[in-house]
Amino acid sequence: MKRYIPIVASLMVFSLISCGEVMDLTQPEKAEVTYSNITLSLYQTGKYDLYLDEPEYQYNIMVEKSHCEKEAKAKLAVVDAKEFGEEYHLLPVEYYDLDGNNFNFKGDDVLRMVNLRFHDLGTLDGSKKYVLGLKLVSDDLAVNQEKSTMTFFLQQKQGEIDNPYTVATTSDLITLGEKLKDGKTIYAKIENDIDLQGVDWQPIETSVSKQLVLDGGGHTIRNLKVNTSSSVNQGFFGLLVGKCSNINFENAQITANQKLTGVLAGHVGNASAAGVVENVRVSGTINLTSGTGPTAWENGQAGGICGRIQGAESKIYQCSSEMSINATWSAGGICGEAKGGATITQCYFVGDIVTKSCVGGIVSRMFQGTVTHCYSSGVAKSYPNVTPPNPGAGIAGLVEPSPTALISHCYSECEIAAQNQVGGILGLANKGTGVTVTRCVAWNSSLYSNGAPKSGRVCGRFDKNEANNCYANPNMECRFSANTPAIVDEVVPNYSATVNGADRYNGLSTIPTLMAAVKALQWDESIWDLSGEKPRLVWELAQ
Repeated sequence: MKRYIPIVASLMVFSLISCGEVMDLTQPEKAEVTYSNITLSLYQTGKYDLYLDEPEYQYNIMVEKSHCEKEAKAKLAVVDAKEFGEEYHLLPVEYYDLDGNNFNFKGDDVLRMVNLRFHDLGTLDGSKKYVLGLKLVSDDLAVNQEKSTMTFFLQQKQGEIDNPYTVATTSDLITLGEKLKDGKTIYAKIENDIDLQGVDWQPIETSVSKQLVLDGGGHTIRNLKVNTSSSVNQGFFGLLVGKCSNINFENAQITANQKLTGVLAGHVGNASAAGVVENVRVSGTINLTSGTGPTAWENGQAGGICGRIQGAESKIYQCSSEMSINATWSAGGICGEAKGGATITQCYFVGDIVTKSCVGGIVSRMFQGTVTHCYSSGVAKSYPNVTPPNPGAGIAGLVEPSPTALISHCYSECEIAAQNQVGGILGLANKGTGVTVTRCVAWNSSLYSNGAPKSGRVCGRFDKNEANNCYANPNMECRFSANTPAIVDEVVPNYSATVNGADRYNGLSTIPTLMAAVKALQWDESIWDLSGEKPRLVWELAQ
């Protein structure tokens, strides 16, 4: 791409006039010119931004002599890159050509020009910032210091991975969605805490063709309020395709009707592209009304982080949710629904969930996917007398493997209540095979089912799925219908039992404390901190 430094037309005319003609136009009373006040200067000075994704630029650089009486020589010297800051590297000479760098002025010359060409910029290291500073110098005449330098800064275009858009103000955040471009992944980084008090937030809409990678920089967005919007999903993002990391949402208030709903996003990832959520904290309230029937099952999911996460490469990692969630359909502490192979790992929920259908301390409904190294604490309840049935559990309320689902190394202290099947870890496995629950601890204070005797301390109705090496709170209060079946210890589910509850899983109640149970299961201490009264995730103690 060629860039030309503009030249004023009148100056061009002047440059074509001979020195003698100019002197003829000088008024007689003008002071005599002496060599001491003849100066050289760059006709165009300043700073120029060049981008590495445009491989070539071209400039015409002109030097002006203030009077024509004296011959002179000048050149453009390269400025030491250190003068521009430690983050800049001097542009190597092989990436630019400065044709005819020596300016030789005859007595009647007032302008000289050289060509500067940048080339092959796309082969430079995109993670670095480069600079080329040029300073006019001469041993023959004085140089006008105010018009002596040109500086070219070279880096990735803003919005690229090595030069993200900066988000420093409320206005920057509101207009962030406008920077998305079809066919590109845009990068952005938040540089300050931002208060959205009084802003009617409209969700940012990414897509498979317009992806965003947003780094919150550890900053906090306060008072996010989403009430009315045109998005089919409700949250800071409608649909998040790409990645969001290192951000806190404090005192968020999300209200929706028949939409996938979460503080960070209504929907994370989809069947065609991944969504990744990492190191995100949310606190506040969600209120979701969802209608009834099949439509509600599809569009009535609420979760602290997101309403739905979808896709084999989609993940929620090292996130926390401290929320009060009210819904008329499914609700989970981290996510309303996980499907398509999505993963939720090293996350926790603390708070209250009240809904009229399926409820889970981490995820409400789980299809193909994985929940591992997570915990929940608080209350998770669903109101009775809705159709379809409403199971509840401390980790996953309803698991319907497509074809497999895994829950491992999780614990829950949630108080659970539901119309139908309940479990400390899993409420209802809705298919006979494909679910695995292993090395979990159900340390819930109480489990209550209004009418489902096929409930259990660890897993409720479980059919012929696989479970092993799980412990339960020996002091857990269990009421599974008016006639609660006998609850007995079992290392694995006893599918042959006829009295004590085949089809469910109670685990072992032989260890007196939560910490002792976790240590007996040999949880990974690079993930879990086991030095306190309760297991905590290592990352949360490092905050």
